[in-house]
Amino acid sequence: MVPAPEGDVIEIDEICIQLTPSFWVWIAVSRLVGQVLGFVFGDRTDAMLPILWKDVPEDYRDKPVYTDKWGAYERFFPAWQHHPSEKGSGETSHSEGWNTKWRQRQSGLVRESCGVHAGIEDDLVERFLIMLRGHNQECQRRWLRLQMKGATT
Repeated sequence: MVPAPEGDVIEIDEICIQLTPSFWVWIAVSRLVGQVLGFVFGDRTDAMLPILWKDVPEDYRDKPVYTDKWGAYERFFPAWQHHPSEKGSGETSHSEGWNTKWRQRQSGLVRESCGVHAGIEDDLVERFLIMLRGHNQECQRRWLRLQMKGATT
């Protein structure tokens, strides 16, 4: 994980995987580096946000947090840190982009007619972790290349 760079912010978004029973994935993404800082699978209750936040590295926890205007964020984050954003503002585009990438790569999330087995949550978490590791490694490589390039100019 890349240490928190100066001027970075966190974007948090959640995506519905299954309505009944309620199953969501919440993610926190670094805007500058692009890496996923934390995630949690669960429902869309206020109880999930502290679990997600515990996953975020300590050196990121004082960064500004950009979210949509869902109430759980306002109830959890202090006003100085929380930046609620309008839909389409672009302020959460990195976290929304991750959600789009995730949804597109999971055929079970886009086809209502497919059969769903009892252990689908475990399967989805495993797929998520595989994709997450590759994504974060690539973000780290890209960030380090940018830093080296900036140091040589």
